[in-house]
Amino acid sequence: MNLSRRIFAAGALCLASTFVQAENLYVSQWLPEGHPISAVMQDWAKQVEKSTEGRVSLQTLPQPVTNPAGHYNAVRDGLADIAMTVIGYTPGRFPLSEIAEMPLMADSAEANSVAFYRLAEQNPPIMDEYKDVKVLALFSHGPGVVFNSQKPVETLDDLRSLKFRVGGGVVNDVAKLLDANTALKPATESYELLSTGVMDGVWLPFESLVTYKLDGLIKHATVFPGGLYSSTFIVVMNKDRWNALSKADQAAIQALSGEPYSRALGQAFDKRDAEGRALAERSGIQILAAPEPLVKEAEARIEPLQQRWIELARSRGVSEPEQKIAAYRAEARAQ
Repeated sequence: MNLSRRIFAAGALCLASTFVQAENLYVSQWLPEGHPISAVMQDWAKQVEKSTEGRVSLQTLPQPVTNPAGHYNAVRDGLADIAMTVIGYTPGRFPLSEIAEMPLMADSAEANSVAFYRLAEQNPPIMDEYKDVKVLALFSHGPGVVFNSQKPVETLDDLRSLKFRVGGGVVNDVAKLLDANTALKPATESYELLSTGVMDGVWLPFESLVTYKLDGLIKHATVFPGGLYSSTFIVVMNKDRWNALSKADQAAIQALSGEPYSRALGQAFDKRDAEGRALAERSGIQILAAPEPLVKEAEARIEPLQQRWIELARSRGVSEPEQKIAAYRAEARAQ
């Protein structure tokens, strides 16, 4: 074989080897176009491709492989390689993670997201709830607000007189303890539920006014310190696809994931919350700080949620759960 042929053969072999090593991961995304979380996930994908020198790339599928609640199982079962879902869309499945959804807990999505990931990372019983997937991020949206189209909500009686959409998880338990009239529906259905009069209001963060274009339907917003609830989210990867990656590529992806990724996702929600609140003010939505008697009554009624978590955490091997709740609240309320 002459020299030129040897060079060509060597180049072809190198290209073939590179092709075999390349991993194209498929992402299923159900959020609407322009959602801040979608933008952060896309930026993360670009960073992954850069940090792995192109050996790992991510491609978003043209359509989600299932409904929002089904994405955890879809990734676990290999229908998609990576996806995000709302933890509370499958109530009771991940009970130790409910600490991040507790009422009056967090004043910002960033603080709550970082506290959530750190707690799970430092307490294996919490992270073990997701042992059948690779966890890339754990995060929450901003403080949950009571929005409605009918009247100011200043008392529990006001709250109970209206029909609300809620998202699932701890927020369902909050609604029951407050005797509120609620229905479990995805956030993506909020506009239709409000515009058709099926629901009088929704429990969502301020970002939803922008994301789901609800500003023309909402007239009143009642804001609780630390939020009446938070919803938590998880970004997961199929475990077999993760294990198939080289150790070097796993290390590169992990450096971009975990706490940094959770923080970035929380920051995106906070930024959109600020935009949503500004939109509410421009739109003439009446924003009311929940009166102290309402906050105190709500606080008393939701106390069983905290005790339930403490007892469950202790039974599953989480040490000093009372102290962990207090420390978590202090961290999640930090600005």
